Parts: sequence; structure tokens; C-alpha cells
Amino acid sequence: MIILDPTWLAFESLTPGVEAAACSANCLFSFATLEIAHPAGAACFALTERRQPGAWRWAIVNAIGEVTDDGWEPTQDGAKLASATRLRNR
Repeated sequence: MIILDPTWLAFESLTPGVEAAACSANCLFSFATLEIAHPAGAACFALTERRQPGAWRWAIVNAIGEVTDDGWEPTQDGAKLASATRLRNR
């Protein structure tokens, strides 16, 4: 399956439910900076969040809410790119 560049949504724009709960459970630092991407047809989603200036966490979360891959980048764009690349390679 080919996953195109995902659309990112701020946590506050998610409808309450399973996806929002999974995002909340995997947020370690800041709901204010938390963004997620859940590509159509994918069983997992990506998230980014800022720990501090110059430290952006990215993570891939599977269908049962477990973090299967994560890392750090110096910018949010870098974190989004890293997580999107991991989503494409699944």
C-alpha cells in the first residue's frame, strides 16, 4: 500500500473518540503542540509534539495504541517528515 503525505491535524480539532483517546494516551509532553496524521487505509497513525524548543518528538502508533517507532528531530517539519517516511515504509 502506498501512503501519500498525510494531512496533519491539531489535537484540539479531533472529534472525541477512540482516535483522540489513543493520541492523548501517547502524548508525553504537550497537548498544545500535539498533531496527528491518520492516513486513509492505514491501521496506524503518526504524531508529533514539542518537548522544548529545538526538540520535537515523533511517533508511530499502531491500531491497538502501542508506539511502534519514535524519535526526535530539531524541527516540527523534520518530525513530520520522519514520521511520514515511517508510515510510507509500513
